Amino acid sequence: MSGKPLRRILLVSVILLSGVSPALSPLHATASAAVANEASGELGLSAAKALFDSHSACFVDARSEYSYYKSHIKGALSLSDSRFDEQYPDFRQKKPVETLLVVYCIGPRCGKARNVADKLKKKGYRNVRVFSGGLIEWSKAGFPIEG
Repeated sequence: MSGKPLRRILLVSVILLSGVSPALSPLHATASAAVANEASGELGLSAAKALFDSHSACFVDARSEYSYYKSHIKGALSLSDSRFDEQYPDFRQKKPVETLLVVYCIGPRCGKARNVADKLKKKGYRNVRVFSGGLIEWSKAGFPIEG
């Protein structure tokens, strides 16, 4: 998925979601920020949630396997920064290089998501984004978690 289709999905999802409830109308204000950040590979909470809701991306947890098994974004796959080389072959069999990936870790100060995103890009994945808010922001928003 290239940049333009992703921008369309994000904008349409945000506009549709914000029309559902007045409580979601602040999403209009974040739509342009989401598109701007998408160019740098960073996603905010609303953009990440829109991709989650539309099933347009695979979420990738860059934290340790232990942390992943304790809790993670619903449906996310584990690809830890510390064990990337061991886990990558299995991940590659599950997800082709065209897959839109949203990599996250615990929160904004954690560099594991950026490290895993960079490693995936070096392996040929072209559609890699980082959700910098991570599991902390996701869970504070009350979004689906499992584990």
